[in-house]
Amino acid sequence: MTRLRPGLFRRSRRALLAGLVVAVAGAGFVSPLNASADPHPASDGWVKTADHGWIQVKPGTPLTATAKSAGKDAPHKAVAGKLGASRPAPAAATTKTGGRVTPQLQDGADPGTGDNGDGYVSNQYDLQMTYKGGQESTGVDIGPPKVYLVVWGSQWGTPSTNAAGDVVMSHDADQAVPYQQDFFKGLGSTGDTWSGVLTQYCEGIQAGTIQCPSSAAHIPYPKAGSVFAGVWVDNGAPAPQSATEPQLGAEAAAAAAHFGNTTEAQNRNVQYVIDSPQGTDPDTWRELGYCAWHDFERSSYGQLAYTNMPYLTDVAGCGTNWFGENTPRGRLDGYGIIGGHEYAETLTDPNTPGGWTDATGQEIADKCAWIPYGSNGGLFFENLSTGSFPLQTLWSNEEHLCVGASAGPVHTNPPVVLSTMCDRTDPPNTPVSIPAVAVDNTGSTVSYSATGLPQGLSINAATGVITGSAAATTGYTRITVTATDAAGKSASTGFWEGLFAGGQHGCGAIEQLINPGFENGSADVDHTVMTDSWSPNGYNLVTPSSLHSPHSGSWYAWLGQNTDQDDSITTYVNDYPGYQNESFSFWLDTETTNTTSTPDTLSLVVIDQYTQKPLGTVKTWSSKGAAAGYQQQSVDLTPFLNQVGWGTTLGVQLVAHESGSTPSTAFLIDDASVREY
Repeated sequence: MTRLRPGLFRRSRRALLAGLVVAVAGAGFVSPLNASADPHPASDGWVKTADHGWIQVKPGTPLTATAKSAGKDAPHKAVAGKLGASRPAPAAATTKTGGRVTPQLQDGADPGTGDNGDGYVSNQYDLQMTYKGGQESTGVDIGPPKVYLVVWGSQWGTPSTNAAGDVVMSHDADQAVPYQQDFFKGLGSTGDTWSGVLTQYCEGIQAGTIQCPSSAAHIPYPKAGSVFAGVWVDNGAPAPQSATEPQLGAEAAAAAAHFGNTTEAQNRNVQYVIDSPQGTDPDTWRELGYCAWHDFERSSYGQLAYTNMPYLTDVAGCGTNWFGENTPRGRLDGYGIIGGHEYAETLTDPNTPGGWTDATGQEIADKCAWIPYGSNGGLFFENLSTGSFPLQTLWSNEEHLCVGASAGPVHTNPPVVLSTMCDRTDPPNTPVSIPAVAVDNTGSTVSYSATGLPQGLSINAATGVITGSAAATTGYTRITVTATDAAGKSASTGFWEGLFAGGQHGCGAIEQLINPGFENGSADVDHTVMTDSWSPNGYNLVTPSSLHSPHSGSWYAWLGQNTDQDDSITTYVNDYPGYQNESFSFWLDTETTNTTSTPDTLSLVVIDQYTQKPLGTVKTWSSKGAAAGYQQQSVDLTPFLNQVGWGTTLGVQLVAHESGSTPSTAFLIDDASVREY
């Protein structure tokens, strides 16, 4: 959910979380699917976004919310935590030019020059991908994939059309826009073995599953010429010089409105690639050290999957002339390598992190990023009908390898497939809108029916949307939805609808942390192994030590071991537009011998990803009067997210301070969790 950084080629944002369900009491969450009447009709171009509220989208008019300060007065350490992010390949040492900082070497990356044969295997843990259960009723794309290219900002100049029918821009120095169109147009053509690897992944199965049954809804192999769905030149005003995550999400919503994709069904298997112009710094990509990322947002148009695609040739480590061509076309290598990376991860994890990742949070392409050309599982060129494009391999669970062509079959779907539908809760006597989305592999229309609907709810046979106001009853009801095509072929799926006053409204919250229980292990302070998601600042802070006990499993975090520095662990959490509340919980055991009047403390601090500066201290725990044994702690992060805007990535840091000259308090932390509502 991933951001394309070295080792997280992303989010997608991507992505980053798992553990205990913690409800936010009285959160007052209002589902974006709420069907009650409002003064913002979609027919007039209104779309609801988390950061900007209701906006009226006009074709050709970009959103121009003020960019937040990105702290560009000083170089910043590249941060982890963006599931869906493509990291730069191994490159020469960081250099500073024109007040900008090129991406630094990332954890696990060997020094290199970018020469052919120079690189590293991003994933060194040999872990299979597992299914996370689906987020917001989405696990993978189950219908023909569609890509819309958004050329954002007047900096691109004026459009024209070349001999191949591609849109070209007068200020596109390296011709990145037509190259991307040709790549997506060529997918599914003769010679495209790469797309076949993706078909082994599916949804509608139990979380934790590794292999997909034939009856499941798989990612389909694309029909030749069908993937590229259109290009929008949004050049009515300049794109922001440093677009924030919320601004990028809002541009995706503007694109959905422009293309007329205004329902959940229309956006279900769609992704929007947001191309920023040369010289801009979207989401401070240079300072934060990634090449691209993919993400999603809730909106009144349904779930929108989109990619932040900077002007890749601005940074050499993002694939420019990666094979040593030193040609105009070679300069665009990154748009094949990285563009393909983000496309594949959006298909397998569109609503990060609800699709397919491994235990370290890496997605299908992260595991195979930047393996050298000519090596086993390395970069390769694929000849499509529209040209030859460099691609990276993709992880295959079936072969336990990084491959560019599957040795197994290209999987096909049953005649009718029906999207996963999430278990949810809603208040009684309140209007709801719950979409069911089916795909018929012949292109036939389907009709919908449902059983188990509470009194007051009904399903539209043509659209599959369940609407109405349920009666004032309390409890869970099992609803089964069936989609049937003209030939009588059908598919069914079920979900639990809970009717309760107060509490969460809408889909059940999914775990957002990559390694909530620290069970990935590692005692490596250099972060070259699995504890990167928590970034301990000292040796052996994440430990299986028998001197203390975990809350569960074998590993836990032990803060308070040092007096020469404060011990800390830090993780970064994706926060998605359209959500309104976020909780952080963990189990804490405070074991102390401190009898002085000055207690030892544990503080929870939240960090701005752009400036790397604290937004504030959420809460501080003390050794004084601490209860014995593990006690669950829960805090609300919502006020801090409201400072920076939903859609950003928030740093969460636990810091232990020992007041004396020798350690006297062990703050033991385990089974953390982040949930968004």
